[in-house]
Amino acid sequence: MGPELTAWQQRVFNEVTARAAELSEAAEPRILAIFDSQEFRAKLASCCPSLVELPARALLEKLSEQLQVAEVVSGFPAAHDPADEGNTPGMSISLGLEGSFFLNDWEAILLHSKDPQKAWHQIVANYKAFSVDHPLQEVKVQEWLNGCSGMPMPTKFFTLDQCYRLAGLPVTMRLTAAKGLVQFSAWTTNTLSEDVESYFLGARAAPTKVPCPAETPQVSAVYVADGECHRFVTHNNTKSFRDQDVAETSQYKLKPFGLPGAPATLQEAAERPVYSMVNLNMIDAGSPVFGDVSAVFARKYISQSTVLSPVDTGFFQAYCINRQGIPMLRLSCNCSAMTAFKELGTFQHNLHLFLHNQDFWESGGLLHSTIQRLEPPWGSNPVSGSSFLKYFEGARLGKLAYPTAIRFLIGSFPVLFGTPLGVSLQTWALNRGWVLVWSLGPNDKRLLHPTTGFDFGPVLQNLDFKVNQRILDPVVLAKTTATSSLKLDSSVVQKFRKLWEHVVALRSQAQVTNATMAQQWLEATEQLPELSLRPLMAGDCTRQLEDVECVGVTLEGSCICYGLEAAAVENLVV
Repeated sequence: MGPELTAWQQRVFNEVTARAAELSEAAEPRILAIFDSQEFRAKLASCCPSLVELPARALLEKLSEQLQVAEVVSGFPAAHDPADEGNTPGMSISLGLEGSFFLNDWEAILLHSKDPQKAWHQIVANYKAFSVDHPLQEVKVQEWLNGCSGMPMPTKFFTLDQCYRLAGLPVTMRLTAAKGLVQFSAWTTNTLSEDVESYFLGARAAPTKVPCPAETPQVSAVYVADGECHRFVTHNNTKSFRDQDVAETSQYKLKPFGLPGAPATLQEAAERPVYSMVNLNMIDAGSPVFGDVSAVFARKYISQSTVLSPVDTGFFQAYCINRQGIPMLRLSCNCSAMTAFKELGTFQHNLHLFLHNQDFWESGGLLHSTIQRLEPPWGSNPVSGSSFLKYFEGARLGKLAYPTAIRFLIGSFPVLFGTPLGVSLQTWALNRGWVLVWSLGPNDKRLLHPTTGFDFGPVLQNLDFKVNQRILDPVVLAKTTATSSLKLDSSVVQKFRKLWEHVVALRSQAQVTNATMAQQWLEATEQLPELSLRPLMAGDCTRQLEDVECVGVTLEGSCICYGLEAAAVENLVV
């Protein structure tokens, strides 16, 4: 019932499968030794009293069983930047509503850009002039739109060596000057942007003076302070797409395009994967680093067409191959733990992935955190911010056709609940017969706006996140075959609609904060406890999973699974 693979994709999958079978078998003794080690047992003693006495073999069985039920998730923005719609790779809610299959990055641009060839090579730049008045200890910043002869923006002035911060933006910045140059420095706790300086310097709101942090700045940029307008490139699509192309052809050995980084046809683009993460850490929001919406894929559909990498191949390409330092990501990596294409796995053969993941992330990988999250009761152990990036990557080959390929959708409660985008997400799920789940997620941004790109906020913070908060959308559930799994009183839907209307009113009155939405979440879970849900764990819903896809388990222990009629319909989809 899975997707049909091209000859090239099938050859890659077969080669990976054959090698992974040997590597996985060879990895077993080392994993057992790790589980029996004093260091690992000490970690278990501190986090997992119900698991600490289990023999190594039993822990290995739990690990393997958990991988078989773990969610395979793609996160994406609810909406792309309207100014760049069509030239942005990847999915959005609107593209989901319009389409019949889940798009990879290349397909999204070929189908929706007015000029794909231009999009492959688009350069984004800003135009600024800097000058320094040393007697006044002041930096003058001028900016123009659409070129140095374009529309001038309001001139800004900053005190030299003074730190500033914008309300709602978790970045502190400072300008210093020396020898005809201006240096921009920034500290951040909640964002990762290749153009943070342009965002800050170009913001319309007036920044506030604040004390400078003691630690070393994480971002720096140097400008010529001659008072003349200069072009500063902030993003080069040619480089970005060629880097992705190289990663896919070297690390996954997928079919090359006729022109590097620029497929000419959908047939070429279809040779490439849709990326996902295997949610072994059971993060409630799915994959929030990549957007406010996550699609969880049907394991029966993708199990024979997904190639697994022990680490994110994009990160590996940038950090280990291109040697691009990412200073804000304070994670130590051992690049020698990975060799392109050699350590891949599948859902059938994968034990070696845990070892390569463990060896790559020097601060610890999935081997411990996966076991830790299994400690009852659900949510006993939080997830560290760094673990949001330490996942297995899944490269899903073949066309991911609707509705068969998707198990359910996850929406960010703080960002999307009670919004027009939230309504669109409900509509998409209703149209396809999918369950919709709302999650609180990390809820780490004080001011809430839809994410238009990557959000590495959780990774950048030295914090632990509970990420164990999910509720079912009863309005959507009632229109799916999974409704028979959970008999709900009509008052549940009424209470849910009332909560939605209340949040709509809150959003219309003022800018809601993460604290506001945390309170709304608390009220929702107190008023509607029957909607609370946790992800599948090893041993859950085994009878149902033989025939159908399951979404999760209520806190009372009920399996939320689709009906057999859904499976029958899926088997008809080609």
